[in-house]
Amino acid sequence: MEKFLLGIDNGNTVCKAVIFDFTGRMVAQYSQKIRTIYPMPGFSERNLEELWKANTETIRQVIKKSKIHPKQIVGVGSTGHGNGLYVLDKKGRPLKGIQSLDTRAQSICEEWNKNGLDKRVKPFTYQKFWASQTNTLLKWIQQFEPVLYQEIGTVLLCKDYINYCLTGAIGSDYTDMGATNLLDINKVTYNSEIFDLYGIKDIISRLPQLQSCEQVLGKISKNSAVCTGLLEGTPVVTGMLDVDACMIGSGVTRTGQASIIAGSWSVNTVVTKLPVFNADLGMSTTFAVPNLWKSVEASATSVSNLEWFIREFCYKEQMEAKRRGVSVHVLCDEMVNTVLDDDKPLIFHPYLHGSGDSGNARAGFYGLAGWHTKADMLNAIYKGIVLGHLEHINKLRYSGSIFEKIRLTGGGSRSPVLCQMFADALNLIVEVPHSQETGTWGVAMAAGIGVGVFLDFEKASDATVIIEKVYTPSTQNASSFLSLYQEYTHLQTNLNEFWCQRENIRN
Repeated sequence: MEKFLLGIDNGNTVCKAVIFDFTGRMVAQYSQKIRTIYPMPGFSERNLEELWKANTETIRQVIKKSKIHPKQIVGVGSTGHGNGLYVLDKKGRPLKGIQSLDTRAQSICEEWNKNGLDKRVKPFTYQKFWASQTNTLLKWIQQFEPVLYQEIGTVLLCKDYINYCLTGAIGSDYTDMGATNLLDINKVTYNSEIFDLYGIKDIISRLPQLQSCEQVLGKISKNSAVCTGLLEGTPVVTGMLDVDACMIGSGVTRTGQASIIAGSWSVNTVVTKLPVFNADLGMSTTFAVPNLWKSVEASATSVSNLEWFIREFCYKEQMEAKRRGVSVHVLCDEMVNTVLDDDKPLIFHPYLHGSGDSGNARAGFYGLAGWHTKADMLNAIYKGIVLGHLEHINKLRYSGSIFEKIRLTGGGSRSPVLCQMFADALNLIVEVPHSQETGTWGVAMAAGIGVGVFLDFEKASDATVIIEKVYTPSTQNASSFLSLYQEYTHLQTNLNEFWCQRENIRN
């Protein structure tokens, strides 16, 4: 009887489940969008009961689609977006779900940076503050929703909540918690000094125990078996942060390898031998591969901008794509290819959810004129997304990382036009894996290690990851992107004061 692994991924927009065989071949995939609730400007929340229901439906449907028996699934792994806040009350019931697109705690970050707390915390956590990090959201709730704060029984992250629903077990792993600004990176454990500095020392007792991502956390419970169609008793590993899952699933497992995830978030990483302490680096933290680390530069500035534009302004293209039986992104690529070179191109800042440096930053088209078309605007968005990634890649370079090629995954990697723009703008060779499900395969690998199918991540990825496409930079295009990037950053600098003033007026 052939056996399989199940990978589950809950991002900021989609819940996905994929069944793989032991070679990494996808047997079946099912996904559905998850509703985001926007109770106020800057707030991005989830109904946790809805989230679990979406997962049960997704798992049940992927099993049905695969036409295999649930007993053939020997291990389950779950990954999800990092940070945000998923909390249970003191009776273990769902209490609050906040996504990593939320910016309500921007004022907390600004206050902490102003009073120098960032400099006191960074030697412990090796990362900057940002608005939707778990630490800042906990502080915001303590200040502005004190009743809710006192009701918190357990602090979890997205994939931990799904694991809890699947198994009844509470726990998290080092990769997910390592990105929250709550973990002492030197000791790889919780440290009360950090919580004292934040003024939330009482939270430390409400945090989950930590273990490696490939360790078995629990088994499918009787109740979740009924809800999902999985076999009761099937092992579930702790799982990992989606960043690590995509890195592992795309074959990025060794020192010096670099990765870009172009999804809702712009996630840019490089594997290092040791943690990197650098004042300008967003984060240096734990990695799924034991005894290695990763430097991370990230913000919510990637393909979420394109998805917003398609949703709001491309109804005609969506209908045409449906008629042709293709993705709407195929039509977007075609439109971008019609745009002629311009010595004064339209500029787009991809800051719908803030930038990596400021939650106050906002998106905008600059240089928009009467002769510009929807295709010009799409072209500007594509380039803005890529330049947003370049901001982060440059910070990785300035921190001492050297790399000549990069592994690209996420929704953006499915667009040949965008992939070539990445190669040109970054002036790097861009490799795109064959599998479009690198995140779910990465966490399925963890499940495979947990149940004894694989020995370790390096050997598993070497045996299963195939590079399908390689994009090389054009010297001429690289030069054009360099000029455009200079305008992009100059404009950003000049707008910073305006963005801050506007936010102060709103508050």
